[in-house]
Amino acid sequence: MTEVEQKKGLFGLAKGFPTILGTEFAERFSYYGMKAVLLYYMINTTAQGGLGLPRADGVAISALYGALIYMSTIVGGWLSDRVFGAARIVTIGGVFILAGHIVLALPFGEPALLASLALLIIGTGMLKPNVSTLVGSVVKDDKDANVAFSLFYVAINLGSFISPIVVSALQIKYGFHVAFSAAAVVMGLGLAIYVWGYARFLRHHLDVLAPNPIAKTERKKVTLTIVSIIVIIVFGFWLSIMTHTFSIGALSKVVTVAAVVLTGYYFTHILTSKLVTSGEKRKVVAYIPIFLSGVALWAVQEGGGTIVAEFVTRSDHNFIGFKIADAMVQAVNPFVVVFGTATMAFVYKVFADKLPNLFQRYAIGMALVGASYLLLLTPALTGSGFSANWIVLSLGVVAFGEVLISPVSLAVTNRLAPKAFEAQMMAIWFLSNSVGQGINASLSGFYLNHTVLYFAIYASVPILFAIGLVIGAKQLTHMIGD
Repeated sequence: MTEVEQKKGLFGLAKGFPTILGTEFAERFSYYGMKAVLLYYMINTTAQGGLGLPRADGVAISALYGALIYMSTIVGGWLSDRVFGAARIVTIGGVFILAGHIVLALPFGEPALLASLALLIIGTGMLKPNVSTLVGSVVKDDKDANVAFSLFYVAINLGSFISPIVVSALQIKYGFHVAFSAAAVVMGLGLAIYVWGYARFLRHHLDVLAPNPIAKTERKKVTLTIVSIIVIIVFGFWLSIMTHTFSIGALSKVVTVAAVVLTGYYFTHILTSKLVTSGEKRKVVAYIPIFLSGVALWAVQEGGGTIVAEFVTRSDHNFIGFKIADAMVQAVNPFVVVFGTATMAFVYKVFADKLPNLFQRYAIGMALVGASYLLLLTPALTGSGFSANWIVLSLGVVAFGEVLISPVSLAVTNRLAPKAFEAQMMAIWFLSNSVGQGINASLSGFYLNHTVLYFAIYASVPILFAIGLVIGAKQLTHMIGD
């Protein structure tokens, strides 16, 4: 098939490209739709249709869920590169995600919740990093890539924006399990569209096999490593149960430490490798503040679905005169991000030569991240019954901080990565989200007992970090060669 024949679809892109957009829309709809009401399902009383878990456990589990999903993308990327290939693993991941939402839609209580979260973590870890790879696989040049990834970003945020509104409305009228079933239905449709689109169009553009399959000489070592990791995890869980030391708080700390250790391993491995030149190592060192910016960003931004989701229950639920449901506020972030990103794309295009340098822009983003939690100090001091306007304003401010940091970070990560470790540097960026959410999970009890101090600390750290970025911007810019 010639390139001309291939380019017959949306905006001249490969025919079948919309099926990738549909898959990503469905996955993000199901993820954010389920997460919008997940906390309330866990902490509401049984009379309200919930599980009646302690609030600290509910907040911690929600944050742990996000942390483990981003940690599992490392496994999903490895399975794609070494075993299944991106095209097939997206299908496998979609099946796991669909199964997870179906289980959660069934009224089987805590066992169903735990089984569902496990399936969703596994499935999202497979699908999320690899569906992005598929976008790059169906474009032929930089111009196509710009169009394709722009449309892909729209699909992500459209699913993220619509889902909390739809799922929240269903939960209010019909209960949690009907709301969860909406996520299952949309994911099922997305998976069906992908399978059909792959068979009809995408198989002509995508490599089915893994790009770096496991050699026969490696199989024994790889198998032994995988089995050892599984045994260690199962034994640790069994031991904690038998010794009555298992708790959500303890698990949160283990996950957080694991994310930090993995990050340390990756940085150490790259910086000590003989495959990395001195110039590349200098860029990796300069990348560390960018990684830390990611940790601070995601600790606050992802807190919108956990910490702030709990905090809004204490408000009067009035936003500019309208009564809003708790879960509705989850639509604020994607709404602001879509318009904020479009605005910044225009700014970058028109004022490219007049903008602050990369690290100064990160500093502005960090200042906004910190300011978003400063806005919550006043309602936190009030205690309860405060206006929900504070919540919406806070979520909007952190979304603008995200616009300055997140969209450029993938490109920056790719640009600063040593040639021999491009994929592993991308894994480090995903781990910044895992570390941030792991910290949130570990501090859920502290938040509930010391809400004002919690917001004060979370506001101060990004702002102090922003000051440090401004001071070091010139040196860091020199280190990356700009």
